[in-house]
Amino acid sequence: MAENESVTENSQPPVTAAAAAPPTGDPAGTAGSDIDQAAQLEQLAATNTQLQEKLGEQEQKYLRLLADFDNFRKRTQREKDELGAFVSARLLQEILPVLDNFDRARTHVQPENEREEKLHNSYQQVYRQFLAILEKQGVQLLEVVGQPFNPALHEAILREESSEVSQETVVAELQKGYSLGERVLRPAMVKVAVPAHPA
Repeated sequence: MAENESVTENSQPPVTAAAAAPPTGDPAGTAGSDIDQAAQLEQLAATNTQLQEKLGEQEQKYLRLLADFDNFRKRTQREKDELGAFVSARLLQEILPVLDNFDRARTHVQPENEREEKLHNSYQQVYRQFLAILEKQGVQLLEVVGQPFNPALHEAILREESSEVSQETVVAELQKGYSLGERVLRPAMVKVAVPAHPA
């Protein structure tokens, strides 16, 4: 009996032809599955297109915001620079009369002895330092004598006819004018020669 048991253990049930054949399946079932996959692909493609459009819209919004921020930054910097220039100009306009007084003292005071000469020279040293500081800040003296009259740069205090000029020309400077960059801090007060009218 032991032999019979070992034969049964090693033997396998016989394979039938129906069991060995691969499953044929329902051809209509695979066609339905292909239709489902095609529908899913179409739906995914439509979703992808919608997402791409939304992404494009968001990118455009981002670029507009970036441009707006850049414009804001530039405008803010420009306004800051303009405000700084305005404050500087106001301060410098307040200082110009002091500069005029130094200039008057330089031209009108004639020292009569060595002590007065030393005092005069010390004031003039302060005047030169003052001019150097103003130059460093961009303040420039307007050159006016011999120039054609320009109401943006000159304030005509006196006028006289002259046969020597063909157009209105500045012949004397009564008070100095100054500019800060392109901006006129104070126009020069001038005497203007105008062409003489024939009699």
